[in-house]
Amino acid sequence: MINTHLISQEKEFEMFAKHYMEASGNHTSVEHFKRISTVRVFTNKQGDMIGGYTLNTRLPIRYFEDVPQTASTPSFVDQANDVIETGGLWVKNEVNPFYRGLIFLYSVWDMQKSNKRYIISGAKHPKVAKIQSIAFPNKLYEGPIKNADYACIFYAKRHYLPVQALLIMNKYWLIDPIKNLMRPKAKPST
Repeated sequence: MINTHLISQEKEFEMFAKHYMEASGNHTSVEHFKRISTVRVFTNKQGDMIGGYTLNTRLPIRYFEDVPQTASTPSFVDQANDVIETGGLWVKNEVNPFYRGLIFLYSVWDMQKSNKRYIISGAKHPKVAKIQSIAFPNKLYEGPIKNADYACIFYAKRHYLPVQALLIMNKYWLIDPIKNLMRPKAKPST
């Protein structure tokens, strides 16, 4: 069983930032997490943090700082007040697929509650970008940014959230458990 809540205490923000850095390799300041609109954590029975994510509806939207302005840049980039930015996602390795899926579904629910028309997300690692490309149908930018050699920034419209929920349930509650059942069991050492 897992529990969840929005964090508001200094120590919680510090612990969240530590876990996020360990999981992603990205150093994000505690001040950033305190500034944004939503920081949700998930805890196990013992009260230890096992996952979390951030959602931001407050300006500035950090991903927009990384996108070079071109003639083909979508208009919502200039209308950042109708955008929710996802980020800060981390889940400890020991979290099983069911609860991993539940954590991702909570993020979809929180995005839905924001009533924003666009959702934007990004990754600084190609492997993470590949996973995100499943849930986000549109690529806003891919290439180097000022703080990294690689970034991929995705977006979706609000009406795509039910599709994201179905993709999450399919992956974590159907495909991953079937894959785990199909894997050959390791033989006990003698």
